[in-house]
Amino acid sequence: MGKTGSIEWVQIKGRKGQTRLVPKRDAAAKRPGPAQRYDSSGRIRRQIKRSEKAILGSKAKPARRPVESTESTE
Repeated sequence: MGKTGSIEWVQIKGRKGQTRLVPKRDAAAKRPGPAQRYDSSGRIRRQIKRSEKAILGSKAKPARRPVESTESTE
């Protein structure tokens, strides 16, 4: 595993409408299930192209709040 925060996450829309996060390298393709394991020529399919509308984009990092000092300037 990489350093903390080194993985970029992308939001994916699932089959039932829920959203989930996947690493950016897995956003363009999905793993086939057992029934979709082989293609028509008999070779093993390792990835299936994910539809464009299923990729919702990168997970936006929340904006950091400015640090407020506890000292009063009065």
